[in-house]
Amino acid sequence: MTTRHEQHWLRTYAAQTYRGTGAIVDLGCFLGASTISLAQGLALNSKIRQKQIHAYDLFIGDEFYEAWAKGKQVEGLLTAGGSFLPEFLRRTQKWRDQIVVHEGDLRYARWEKEPIEFLFIDAMKSPELATAIASEFFPQLVPGQSYVAHQDFAHYYTSWIHLLQFRLRDCFEVIADIPGSGTVVFRCQRKLSPGQWGDLSLASAPPAEIEAAFAYSTGLVSEDKKINVLAAKAMVYVHRGELERARQVLEATAAGTKSLGGELETARAMMNKSNQADNSASSCLGA
Repeated sequence: MTTRHEQHWLRTYAAQTYRGTGAIVDLGCFLGASTISLAQGLALNSKIRQKQIHAYDLFIGDEFYEAWAKGKQVEGLLTAGGSFLPEFLRRTQKWRDQIVVHEGDLRYARWEKEPIEFLFIDAMKSPELATAIASEFFPQLVPGQSYVAHQDFAHYYTSWIHLLQFRLRDCFEVIADIPGSGTVVFRCQRKLSPGQWGDLSLASAPPAEIEAAFAYSTGLVSEDKKINVLAAKAMVYVHRGELERARQVLEATAAGTKSLGGELETARAMMNKSNQADNSASSCLGA
């Protein structure tokens, strides 16, 4: 689930930029495309001796993975409730000595408190996961050196990432907006303390802060991702149950506007589904 542009950037980073002053951590490594790209880059990096990647995942399939795998080479390997760790290990076998596998729920993950130089995140799938990841890993980032890559920054569903990065806007700067993907890469500028980002549940965020957060995010990304950020903004209001406000956000885009990966269209479909569910519930209550 990574693009060629993302894989190229990760290889290039590991080969040319990584200094070895902190760990490389891959959160949500899935079947290993990001891990392999980093390992390939590390193999070309002659400046460092420690060439290790910490790869984290639950490694358990679900209905989404199972549906996604249909018609692909991995069909049958991502069954709901089944482990895909064997497939990850098979694909990464060539770099086995470089990869430390951490199998488990990231809500309960623990880090050994050594510095982290590069943090690739494709696992902030809920406010709870975002809070847990930030709490455990962000305090180990090294100001001026550490990079954080959010693969879901331009994804329609993960709206809490924008709230997180807005609240930490004085602590990070954007250093890469990877084309043709949802990934935006930040460099840590200041030491982070656990909990300084506050409550990431969208229901608790004041409307004015939501507006400010998404105005900030829109200004960080290329033109082809701005619509995706708008879709994530609409999803804030879907998550909050404010469907009329979500509709207003989506209607601010011109008819026929396309988004990267169809994110805007997916957000519209989810809003409509939520609206239909509310109408159905209202009808039942009325009966």
